[in-house]
Amino acid sequence: MSRCVRDTGAEAFRGSTALRPRRLAHPAHRAFTLIEVLVVVAIIALLLAVLIPSLTRAREQSKNTVCMSNLRQFAYGFQFYGQDYRLNPPPNRVKPSRSGPYYGTPPDYRDSDWWYYRHMVPKYLAPEKLTATSSAFFGVFACPGDAKQAGRSYSMNIFAGNFPMDPPDNTATPYSNGRPFNPYSVKMGYRYMVLVESFADNEDSKNRGVFGTDYVVGLSGPTYSKYKDDVDFGKHRGRANFLLGDLHVESWGKDRVSQRNATDPGKRASSLRIWWSPEDDQWNVALPE
Repeated sequence: MSRCVRDTGAEAFRGSTALRPRRLAHPAHRAFTLIEVLVVVAIIALLLAVLIPSLTRAREQSKNTVCMSNLRQFAYGFQFYGQDYRLNPPPNRVKPSRSGPYYGTPPDYRDSDWWYYRHMVPKYLAPEKLTATSSAFFGVFACPGDAKQAGRSYSMNIFAGNFPMDPPDNTATPYSNGRPFNPYSVKMGYRYMVLVESFADNEDSKNRGVFGTDYVVGLSGPTYSKYKDDVDFGKHRGRANFLLGDLHVESWGKDRVSQRNATDPGKRASSLRIWWSPEDDQWNVALPE
């Protein structure tokens, strides 16, 4: 009898809800709705639409800053070169005039040696690569806005410091539409172009796969053809960088330095704000200042 009572008590103890441990209540797991996912995606897309153009502009501005810094380095190179060679600029044509002050200088001058050859301006700078012809490539010679294989991005103004060639070579002289100037002594040097960004589309004959600009810009023809064909305004959102005769650097758009020809809208002429030659005003007499 007493055993039955004990069993009944134990059974009652096990069945008591008051003494049974309670289970913790967990909230039900709920997935995102389609609308919530779409809202998040829309917010992310909006942020990207705002940020990506800003990042792109910042990256392009960074490239332009590096490019302008390169030209400032060239300004030092030209300055040191002038100090060493009696204020004579480096050659930019084959066979300068034998009667002119540049013939035979510097002492290691050779025909077809341009301003970017190792013993010219580059000896004051730090090129990353020299070809078999001693041409300097990459480093300060290359704009980061050019293609990766482009090793030289700048060309010298054909009128900046050279003289017409002696007969019989003068049939090839490019100065029929202008006369040269010495960037170290020209008046109002801030108006004259010395170096400018050009098209790096010439493959080096001794270094296949590496491209650079031509040695000069403005080989022939009136100014509109030079601005149209020689100066590259495409790398920096419609702008190009210029090293001027007083050795400072400017970044200008095409409309800042040239304008459409009044008689032929398909052509462009110098705005006379930056000059290729002292005779720019004669080439553009029909155009306003």
